[in-house]
Amino acid sequence: MKIYISVKQIGKKKNYISDIGYEIPDPPLTLADLIRHIVTQQVEEYNAKNENIITLLTQENIDAQAETGKVGFNRRYGNDANLKKAIDAALLAFSDGLYRVFIDENEITCLDEQLSIQEGSKIMFIRLTFLAGRMY
Repeated sequence: MKIYISVKQIGKKKNYISDIGYEIPDPPLTLADLIRHIVTQQVEEYNAKNENIITLLTQENIDAQAETGKVGFNRRYGNDANLKKAIDAALLAFSDGLYRVFIDENEITCLDEQLSIQEGSKIMFIRLTFLAGRMY
């Protein structure tokens, strides 16, 4: 099943990531399952990057990467990401209200909420930001 994911930050005009296609084998039952699946896929992609090979950037590569919000040499600096810590951090961030999730324009408010994801569903993660300043 193919779904599309967008990431947006409040106050920004352009999406950070816009409608990137993801293949998932089975529709996740809950929001927690969906987050686990997406984080697992992202950590595996990050860890698979070869840190010794630097690729040349063609205009085609630059244009394709610009669509995702980051243009680079596909080089990874540092250690492999820890999958368990990444999943725990993503679930905690949702519980703490650092981002919201919308599936086909319907907000999902609970990690254990049952999802109805169809082929071609659009999932949007909206990262919330805190206002600057202090409270006295």
